[in-house]
Amino acid sequence: MSVEQGEVMFDQRSLEDAMMMYSVLGSFHRQPPSDEVLAQFRGFLDQWPEAGELGQRGIAHLAQSEQAGEDAAAIRADHASLYGVTAVARVAPYESVHRDHDRLLFDESTLQVREAYRELGFSAPRLNKEPDDHIGLEFNFMARALELALTAHDAGDGERATWFLERARDFHGEHLAQWAPVMLEQVEELAGTHLMKGLALLSRGVLDRPL
Repeated sequence: MSVEQGEVMFDQRSLEDAMMMYSVLGSFHRQPPSDEVLAQFRGFLDQWPEAGELGQRGIAHLAQSEQAGEDAAAIRADHASLYGVTAVARVAPYESVHRDHDRLLFDESTLQVREAYRELGFSAPRLNKEPDDHIGLEFNFMARALELALTAHDAGDGERATWFLERARDFHGEHLAQWAPVMLEQVEELAGTHLMKGLALLSRGVLDRPL
């Protein structure tokens, strides 16, 4: 259902889909799936919301991943190689590295992201030990902001629902849209598994969806 609240259009079904996609994809960017989670994810793909041409290409890669027999171990190795878990990152998953002049972790972008998190009572799970601006955390924050908007909407608090939705839109425009698409293109290009290529494409697809 779509309803007007002030000057903001609130499309509940679309926001529920976006919340789910940001949550699932954010978790995968943070940590590669186990074989059990991978099987559950693959079983759910026929219900994946529409995410344009990028999403369709992502789903195709995920189908190829299953056909190729990519298991959790292969995906974990690719994830680690790309994001620098076991070596130097081929594609740094942190906003500050892509946006700040000195390309340093815990730089200005990290602190701006931390402040945006704080406003909604969200924080990085390993605060001051891991940068707040990991792409997985930024996706998880989007999911959290949308969840809060939907909860307020369900409670009949249109003003608060709009406020949370505007926080999500602001964060998308001021942070994720500024660096994540290019970073995800690099992941697609360099990934050695169809799963990671598909993850990058699905992530670009959800970023392109209007909120």
